[in-house]
Amino acid sequence: MLATHKTSTTPSWVSDLLFLAIALGIFYLMWLGAHPLFTPDEGRYSEVAREMIVSGDYITPRLNGVAFLDKPILYYWLQASAIKLFGLREWALRFWPASMAVIGCLITYLSGRLLFNRRTGLLAAIILATNPLYYGAAHYANLDLEVAVLISTTLLFALIALQATSYRQRTIFILLAYVFCGLAALTKGLIGLAFPTMIIGVWIMLLNRWHMLFKMRLLSGLCLFVAITVPWYLLAQQANPQFFHFFFVVQQFQRFLTQADFNNPTGVWFYVPIVLAGFLPWTIFLVQALSQQIKEVWKNRQQHATELFLLLWLVIVFAFFSFPKSKTVGYILPIFPPLALLTGNYLSQCWDKPKAKGIFYATVSFIVLSIVIVAACLLVPYNKSIEFARGLVPYLTNTAIVFSIAGMAACFLLFKNKVAKLFSGLTLVAVIFLLILLASASAMNQKTIKPLIMQLKSIVKPQDEVVTFFRYYQDLPLYLERRVTIVADWHAPDIIHNDNWVRELWFGMPFQDTSEWLIQEPTFWQRWHSNKRLFVFMNAKDYSDFRKKAQSYKLGEYNDVVWASNRKE
Repeated sequence: MLATHKTSTTPSWVSDLLFLAIALGIFYLMWLGAHPLFTPDEGRYSEVAREMIVSGDYITPRLNGVAFLDKPILYYWLQASAIKLFGLREWALRFWPASMAVIGCLITYLSGRLLFNRRTGLLAAIILATNPLYYGAAHYANLDLEVAVLISTTLLFALIALQATSYRQRTIFILLAYVFCGLAALTKGLIGLAFPTMIIGVWIMLLNRWHMLFKMRLLSGLCLFVAITVPWYLLAQQANPQFFHFFFVVQQFQRFLTQADFNNPTGVWFYVPIVLAGFLPWTIFLVQALSQQIKEVWKNRQQHATELFLLLWLVIVFAFFSFPKSKTVGYILPIFPPLALLTGNYLSQCWDKPKAKGIFYATVSFIVLSIVIVAACLLVPYNKSIEFARGLVPYLTNTAIVFSIAGMAACFLLFKNKVAKLFSGLTLVAVIFLLILLASASAMNQKTIKPLIMQLKSIVKPQDEVVTFFRYYQDLPLYLERRVTIVADWHAPDIIHNDNWVRELWFGMPFQDTSEWLIQEPTFWQRWHSNKRLFVFMNAKDYSDFRKKAQSYKLGEYNDVVWASNRKE
């Protein structure tokens, strides 16, 4: 049943939402454009949106002029709207991820308040907003955070609707759930529909509440879902006749159900350390929170249907992404809202208990964690076996100072069991740490070539040709604001077995004639020796061999990337 705590002293929904929106808006939008785009993802997806505006084609996404049909269209539309409104700026390209993160926290508050109580809603929203993985994803321009928020909203609104006693409330929330389900499917494909179907279906089955199917307004919901998703899919197929096979068979089913060669192959354990580290500092409550609520559900799942739903959400999504061979860090983001709600509910129950053992254990865990973090921050710069950017040293030092002070402060709370003080302290530490993390982004970004691109942009003329030599730098066409020529062996038999930029573009080559700008090496040398001025980018290790083949003029080097020209001036 939904929580129904209504008293005259309860602060209004508007006040809570306004406070959270302002505080989180400032926290998430601060320094949003203070560092160059990370590659490949930020450069790749932002370039697709830029080309959409330049071409005027809002149906077929393109990357460097090549059809890029790996993902649906909604994210690119959002990015394009940001570019249209604010210009081609880093903060504009990260505007939607950050905004969606804030929206996700507000919806978590709303859901926590309706499903449990106001305090749980507030705690859950703060917990979600202040963990590193969620915060980092909000400052990274790719699809992972957006689809996580859309799927989470679908599930939370469906849960609220299915337990609502008011017909009006149930109708509003269930229809909104279908809308967000459609938007999720228009962002990342079938998982937008698969997760709600699996989680809600298993939940209804375990509760034996089949009558809930009649509350779901399936026909109306299906019409909404189809109206949101199907038009673009049909238009994309019409414009690209091979789209359905490539998108649904290759990118959706093969990626998850086969052992095909996709990026970052790892074991089933991969997401365990990701979740533990990504949920810090709130990880110290996870064992207690999950064990307590598993026990409650085990004793009476009918009475604790909400907790059962959130636990099923965790297990199903975690297992779904752990099974495939291909994994990336951001895939697991959809489990963070239920983690935040379960942790927030646990802390809310302990809030007024003077002697909660779980809080004592959590405080001890934080002290130990602080010692480990401080030691790691101080020792990592001296470990020669770790590839390390020297510019990170000041940020590691500041992190060590923050956790040293926090660890000592936690010692004073060890035997006091003051949940409010512990929570406030952890929130402060998390905020400071995340701001340090964000400030260090420029030092962490070792792949950008923005300084070289800005130099080139000041001298390149429309008739000049810009080439990448057996490399593709994903931020080059974006910052340069023009398509580039790419040299590679486009006929190599092993392209299909390597999940990299070559295969990304190779997949899109059949949808249009790319012979003019996706070229083989012999064609490149013909152009290099012509009267046309070429600028070429390549790995610094390859430049010595390159110079042996033809005369070239080196113009600069940055992050192990060299740029040169076939003309002195």
